[in-house]
Amino acid sequence: MLTCLGRWSLAASLTLMLTACDHDDVPVLRERAQQAWSAVQSHYRQRADQVPQLVEAVRRAAPAEREVLNEILAARDDVATILNADGFIADPQRFRQYVKAQRRLSAALGKLYGTVERYPELTGDTRFAEQLSEFQRLEDRIVVARSDLIAAVRAHNQELRTFPDGWITAILNPDAKPLTAFAQAQLERRDDPAE
Repeated sequence: MLTCLGRWSLAASLTLMLTACDHDDVPVLRERAQQAWSAVQSHYRQRADQVPQLVEAVRRAAPAEREVLNEILAARDDVATILNADGFIADPQRFRQYVKAQRRLSAALGKLYGTVERYPELTGDTRFAEQLSEFQRLEDRIVVARSDLIAAVRAHNQELRTFPDGWITAILNPDAKPLTAFAQAQLERRDDPAE
């Protein structure tokens, strides 16, 4: 009788423990990571859309800087091509190309900022200064969005590794996997001294 009572107590304890666990965290955290990724993509898309206007303003005031401006437009075209492709996040090779294209655009924009400083007529143009200021605010929003993405992915992946939530998720949703492409992007970002 005592053994039967012990088994029932163990079963009841396990049932209570499993129901007390919030096993819906993984899908919620995955959704949060996907939303953060959408925000990053949106900001990158806005940046790519604003580049031609910025380049044109510099081209009018500094036509001798053709090489820098062409480099920016080429990098922007690479980014736009990848952003318009479906499913590039699932393919590690295409995702690495995306990260490389974003870095190339960032480096080219860094050269543009240096060019702007060499032309006082650009820095004195209030319309251009406002445009450049808005563009730099967008760059700041990208940094924040990327940080939010990394935090969301870290929380998702951590939830998959914790006990008992990780085990419950493995039983209830065996397809739940760590978000490795984002983790790869985080590692590449850490290794990149330009950013």
